[in-house]
Amino acid sequence: MSKATVKHVVRYPVKSMQGEYMDTLEIHKHGAAGDHIFAWEMQDKPGEYLTIPKYPFLLDYEVTLSEGGALNIQKEALQLSSLRSKEAEAHISDRADRPVSLVSMDVENEEPSYWEEPLLIASTASLRKIQEMTDRDSLDMLRFRPNLIVDVEGDTPFVEESWIGKELVLNDVVLFVKKACERCAYVNVDSGTKEVDPTVLKTVVKENKNVFGVYATVKKTGTVRVGDPIEIK
Repeated sequence: MSKATVKHVVRYPVKSMQGEYMDTLEIHKHGAAGDHIFAWEMQDKPGEYLTIPKYPFLLDYEVTLSEGGALNIQKEALQLSSLRSKEAEAHISDRADRPVSLVSMDVENEEPSYWEEPLLIASTASLRKIQEMTDRDSLDMLRFRPNLIVDVEGDTPFVEESWIGKELVLNDVVLFVKKACERCAYVNVDSGTKEVDPTVLKTVVKENKNVFGVYATVKKTGTVRVGDPIEIK
């Protein structure tokens, strides 16, 4: 069984906006604390949200959560906050050219509705393989939206798929790897430059049956830290 280590932990406070790299991440029963707790809901289409493929400008902003849970959105001198939600909604509505509302959910106590599964795990080896297959000089990981980015012994690409049906133990946290993550047009958009490259998704489809990374559910809550070893059971 390959050994693995946590290289990065990331949460995405707002659906389809930038990720926030963390040194530690609290894991509750529905996933990572502070992950996907906000979304931009279309006022004329309740239950539908702004997403990266149609609204790539969402990646223009740095996004963080304060210790008290307030959302902070920043771009150069512009600073928006969930504490001033009407101002934030007006700005994003103007850029999206449609009225939107900033909606939130207490995901620690409530089943999330903005995404498919609680935690997404992907390996650096898998990223390097897709980069090689697409003949790119670099490929950003955040286009794949993982919460746990892991290094694996032997640098074997897509080895995380062999963990499906197994438990991962990270200190006091126990995860169950439930299924592979099938991909969509999100992965074509570079999270830094917003460059759109359709060959990324085409390569994932052709070379790995449209799979990149795996979804996991939480069996035991706790804290995950960068550098944690991962025991695969």
